[in-house]
Amino acid sequence: MDPYPPSNELGATLGRIRGLVLTQETAQHAVDLLAQVAQETTPNASGAGVSLIHEAQRTSVGATDALVRTADDLQYGLGEGPCLTAWSTRSPVTIEDTSIDQRFPRWSAAAAEAGVRSCFSVPLLRGRDSLGAMKVYSTVPAAFDDADRARLTSLSVAASALLGHVQTSETSTRISSELRGSLRSRDLVGIAKGILMQREGLTEAEALAALTARARSTGIPFGQLTADIVNGHGSPGGRGAL
Repeated sequence: MDPYPPSNELGATLGRIRGLVLTQETAQHAVDLLAQVAQETTPNASGAGVSLIHEAQRTSVGATDALVRTADDLQYGLGEGPCLTAWSTRSPVTIEDTSIDQRFPRWSAAAAEAGVRSCFSVPLLRGRDSLGAMKVYSTVPAAFDDADRARLTSLSVAASALLGHVQTSETSTRISSELRGSLRSRDLVGIAKGILMQREGLTEAEALAALTARARSTGIPFGQLTADIVNGHGSPGGRGAL
């Protein structure tokens, strides 16, 4: 068998990914779709998955079935496995038989018990960044041949570019959202301090100290406390009380 997929087959696959992924708003949609494509284009796979990883923690996970989710959950629970290794080393990892492979002893034993017998994981690389990993699993040993590995590796190149785009867009959106939240919190603190300064005759420093003391003594989150005061729910009182 030719180890490389026909160019028209790969081209059709990549075209489908571009059409699907780039119309989605979140990385979760993207990894779900890419996991489906990975399985469909790897005939010997029982299931497939795609994980976006940051500092050894998953940020988004796409899985075609419960077996893939179990195999992935085991990796992150145990802190070892082919997907994490592909991501961290930036190199593909093949496991021919989990019942005898000893590179990840705890994961391999647990995965074999769950029904996973072989897998192939390939990193998702964008420039110098390793975004995560794409992987296929099988319930039989030595399921993946050169053609499967070549096809998934080719697929990972396009997936990396697309996921990098989605991740960058998501990051910008998240930062903008956090910035708006931060500015709102700062405004609420300023308004709450002003209310206390006028109502209690406090200086700005005293008003901030009173807010902090109240949050500490009541256990109410600082942001919620300032919002309550601004919304008229703060209790009146003397100096140091709200």
